[in-house]
Amino acid sequence: MASNENFGAAGGSSQNAPQNAPQATAAHARARSLRLFLQLRHSKLFQITVGLGLLTLIAAAPMLVGHAALGWFGFLRIAFSVSLFLLLLRVVHLLATETLWLLRNRLILAYVFMGVVPVVLIAGMLAIGAYMFYGQYASFLLVDELNTRIKNVSAVNTLTVRELERRPDRSGQIEGMANYYASYYFPRGFGGVHSYFYDASGRPENADSQRFGLMGRWLKPGFSGLIALPNGYAIASFAAANTPAGAATGERVLTMYTLDAHNLDALAQSLGQVSLVNIPSGKEANTPLLTAPGIRLASTRPLPPRGSIFDIGITNWAFIPSTVWTSGDSVTTLATINTRPSLLNNSLFAGLATNASPIEGRWPLLLLAIIGIVFLIIETFSLIAGIRLTRTITGAVNDLYVGTEHVNRGNFDHRIPVHTRDQLAALEISFNTMTSSIQRLLQEQRQKQRLESELSIAHEVQAQLFPRVPPTVAGMEILGRCLPARVVSGDYFDFLQLSPTRVSLAVGDISGKGISAALLMATIVAAVRAYQPSLADGAVSAAAAGGRTITVAEEESDPARLLERLNSQIYHSTPPEKYATLFYAVYDGERRQLRYTNAGHLPPVVISSQGFRRLERGGMVVGLFENVSFEVGTVQLEPGELIAIWSDGITEPENEYGVEFGETRLIQLLQANRMRPLGEIMNTVLTGVRDWSGSDEQADDITLVLARVSGSANEA
Repeated sequence: MASNENFGAAGGSSQNAPQNAPQATAAHARARSLRLFLQLRHSKLFQITVGLGLLTLIAAAPMLVGHAALGWFGFLRIAFSVSLFLLLLRVVHLLATETLWLLRNRLILAYVFMGVVPVVLIAGMLAIGAYMFYGQYASFLLVDELNTRIKNVSAVNTLTVRELERRPDRSGQIEGMANYYASYYFPRGFGGVHSYFYDASGRPENADSQRFGLMGRWLKPGFSGLIALPNGYAIASFAAANTPAGAATGERVLTMYTLDAHNLDALAQSLGQVSLVNIPSGKEANTPLLTAPGIRLASTRPLPPRGSIFDIGITNWAFIPSTVWTSGDSVTTLATINTRPSLLNNSLFAGLATNASPIEGRWPLLLLAIIGIVFLIIETFSLIAGIRLTRTITGAVNDLYVGTEHVNRGNFDHRIPVHTRDQLAALEISFNTMTSSIQRLLQEQRQKQRLESELSIAHEVQAQLFPRVPPTVAGMEILGRCLPARVVSGDYFDFLQLSPTRVSLAVGDISGKGISAALLMATIVAAVRAYQPSLADGAVSAAAAGGRTITVAEEESDPARLLERLNSQIYHSTPPEKYATLFYAVYDGERRQLRYTNAGHLPPVVISSQGFRRLERGGMVVGLFENVSFEVGTVQLEPGELIAIWSDGITEPENEYGVEFGETRLIQLLQANRMRPLGEIMNTVLTGVRDWSGSDEQADDITLVLARVSGSANEA
């Protein structure tokens, strides 16, 4: 009962349970964190790490005063580093365990791995691919621009040589013709294109040619490409003219386009910033790339500002073959390009917007941007939907967890709020139904316990109503027993000693079972005990007097009159369906005479050595009809005869085949054991009935009263 009261007390605060659920969850999380911290603190790895750290500090202490550290300082430092690393791994593992204890975090992490990480990887791959594409495209544009200038320089050189071959007589005007051709191919960069003339031996024939000295032997007719000068770079083309021997003009023409800062800016106008540097060859080939010595040239034009957050700076490299002017060695020139996507887009989509606006010319980029924005919006909505779905699932699980905690504390009034109509909601409804059922069962259990307690009290009270001490009557032994099928019984038996030689016997069976039958049984007991003294002044029940014998008048009691009064009382004080069967008798020990009346009860028997006699005289059951008369029977008894009075709980039990124990079998059992002591006869009959039914569960109340005539009062 105390535990149930505690349940009720816990349920009294359940109205605040939903508001306290987050605080309870947070407190639980803090408790887990503290437990993990204590687990880490008391671990051997933590203790070893702290010990190694202290030893390392002790070994390094001499270094603080300018002395050398102890010899084992290096070993301790390595051991401490390894131990600290393992401890950090342990901390990470414990933190991951604590974080992933919540189902919500696990689902979010699973969603991130399945939904977000692939998108991020794909987006990263696309970003890297776009970066590489723009870098390679910038390198392509630079190389293509250099090749175009090489072709143009070669064209100027070829036209100059052809003009010299066609009109040898105009050799004095050939420089002007070379400048004319240069202005045609380099309308803006004409200032950087010059032609130099050499004779057949390689000596310069004009003042400009002398700046390069003798023509290198490595230079062969038909050469075109990038050359590395001692102080810069240039694009050169060399050809030999087929002129008559001995002519005044030279036979070889060298056309060069100097890549100074101005021309390099013009070259990199659509790219951004460009710088050139030689990569050493031979023994210096293993020198790091960016720190390798060599000629360096860079454009001076600054990189344009960013047009958007996506207009990032892109750096790429191009490897351009070149020739050293002084030696003719082939080297590689590293071209570094710093550009932006906006600059490259002007070149990439230039053919799409010949006569259109910039927006119309960049419609592929706009279309790609729109598609990317749509995909980003879809991914954002998917992420939000995934998080909301995760919160819905984990919220329901958390509500169930909080609900189980309340149930564990005995608070069965707690209910989980239901907000959705899905399987989780059905689970929440099932949980609420379960707690309601448990609460109802607990209430029923409390009521049952109270009822059982009341029944226990009723059983104790009813036990006081049965005779506790058999009456002392000369010439008769009496023994009775009642075995209730439930806590209380609807059967009734009583002995009332009227005088030292006279005693009354009463055995009844109340209709129904349980409390109602027990209450009616108590009423009959009280009525019978109340009516008997009125028939003979001064009569008192031996049971009520605790075994004391009180004398009564010698007049005979009338059993019929007692039952008539009892019938009238029960009829007027109980519902119509309530009645009782009752056998009432008065035995006179001096006369060995039994006067009785049977109100619908099973007829008792008097068993002797010659057979048995039934006691059947009487009338209807008591309490069913208002005016009922009863007949009185008289029986003369002989010494040794056995009187047996029983209820239907003795004769009606059935075996496994549906056959009742029956009156015949009972009488045979009594005849076979009639000379034994009454206690043994009682035990034999009850054991026989129990063995016949084959079950420990009793279907009906069992009552048996035995009396044996032993002699007269005078003989006693």
